[in-house]
Amino acid sequence: MIEELHIRNFALIDETTVQFREGLNILTGETGAGKSVLIGALGLVLGGKADSGSIRTGCDEAEISAVFTVGTQEIRSWLSDHELDADEENLIIRRKIKLSGRGSVYIQSRPFTLAELGELGKLLVDVHGQHDHQSLFSIEQHRRFLDKSGKLENENRRVQTLFNKLKEKTEEIRVLTESLVNIEKESELLNHSIREIEDAALKEGEEEEIRNSLRRMEQAEQIYGTIDGLLALLPENRGGALSSLRRGMELLEKLKEMDPGSSGLAERYSNAFYELEDISDSISSLNDELSFSPGEKETLEDRLAVIKKVLRKYGPGIEDVLAYLEECRIKIDQLDNSTDRLDALGSERDELEKELIDNAMRLSDARKKAGAALEQSVLAVLKTLGMPSSEFSVGITQKTGDQGQALCGLNGLDRVEFLFSANKGEPLKPLKEVASGGELSRVMLGIKSALAGSDGIPVLVFDEIDAGIGGEVGSSIGRHMKKLAGFHQILCITHLASIAVYADNHIKVRKTEHDNRTLTDLFPLEQGQKVSEIARMLSGDSEGDASVSHAEELLRSASI
Repeated sequence: MIEELHIRNFALIDETTVQFREGLNILTGETGAGKSVLIGALGLVLGGKADSGSIRTGCDEAEISAVFTVGTQEIRSWLSDHELDADEENLIIRRKIKLSGRGSVYIQSRPFTLAELGELGKLLVDVHGQHDHQSLFSIEQHRRFLDKSGKLENENRRVQTLFNKLKEKTEEIRVLTESLVNIEKESELLNHSIREIEDAALKEGEEEEIRNSLRRMEQAEQIYGTIDGLLALLPENRGGALSSLRRGMELLEKLKEMDPGSSGLAERYSNAFYELEDISDSISSLNDELSFSPGEKETLEDRLAVIKKVLRKYGPGIEDVLAYLEECRIKIDQLDNSTDRLDALGSERDELEKELIDNAMRLSDARKKAGAALEQSVLAVLKTLGMPSSEFSVGITQKTGDQGQALCGLNGLDRVEFLFSANKGEPLKPLKEVASGGELSRVMLGIKSALAGSDGIPVLVFDEIDAGIGGEVGSSIGRHMKKLAGFHQILCITHLASIAVYADNHIKVRKTEHDNRTLTDLFPLEQGQKVSEIARMLSGDSEGDASVSHAEELLRSASI
């Protein structure tokens, strides 16, 4: 609820503070006293559009501040979402308007934007009358009112949950499909790369081994010549070195027989001879090993070409090629797995879509029933509020696309709009096209009466709800407001005594002159003052015996 409103340098108000109470707060005063100024100031502190022309003449700025009791979870959630203490008992909003056109907004002493203030303001107060802050002009609010009246919020949240899940699933399918398109474009190249690398059957060290073999083959003629030269020196025939050395070993053996002291020398000579003989055999073996067939070099060169081609395309090294091969295999597996995943997601999406439509259709049926009940409740109230010939209808139509197909949105299949006709014989039209301020306020009173305790906005403001009605209807309006004030704090500006007598808190708006300047101030009325004000409203005479007596009787009747 709103506890206090402080206004400084706004319109005709120099500076004033007005206290509000729970229940029904009635504001009265003579025509032109400035009652609408109060609603204008309240609208500004709730995020309404500012006009520097509303700053009091001679001043550079105006300031309006308000103190609210934090009552609903929605308000606490907003505070928490904006990093304010949601456990605070009071909420303080302050707004400044400057002649320069610039201004400032503070919520709990922290600066905020005007848009953020507007968001919070919609959670705090609903104003109905000649001002812009009217939820009846919002089609989306009509749907909310209907769901509240039929206690369908849980069903609507279920539809919202399914809709968001379907949206997420559809987006997942879109992303995966795009990914698959890219992978499918690569798949032929990937498979070709896999085949090429696998067919190459690369081995670590193979390239260097082949290069060494080819180098030996290219130098084979020189190697053969060198080996032949060595072997020509060593043969045991044709006076070769080994033949001569063998003759020397035979002579040393004879010497050892004649001179035993030379046995060591004979042994050393023998060892050297056998080592050289072994070397000669090894050279002969090396010559045999170097022999190769004419096609072997070509085979090695072809193999080397294959290795170089694969390394050039996928290298630079064999490790890089093998890593790329594994990457290709993973992508191909992803393609196969993603195709299966896409099929599974499609099935999940179809199931979600069916579940969403089923729930949305049930919600639509429930809305139609709730709409019929709301129509009857509102019409019953309107007939007691001086609008016996009015018609009120909850229009529920199906959302459709460009081709006429049914569409299901976040809140289901339905487009909900309240339709109204003030006079018999006139067609039903959207509320904002046909309802005057007073009519609109009474329609809202009817809706709020039908919703009673299910509506979460804590403060309702009714401006000019009594336009064009008389005392008997005014009394009915007062009773309805009194009843509704058991669920909401209500602020009501009225000219009718038959409404004012139901006030829990009666505030007088008065215009005075001081130092050749006109001022507006506000003050709560005590019981005796209430009688005088009601008497003034009845006949313009606040002290006449008949007026005072009538006022006292109305106040007694209202208190029963």
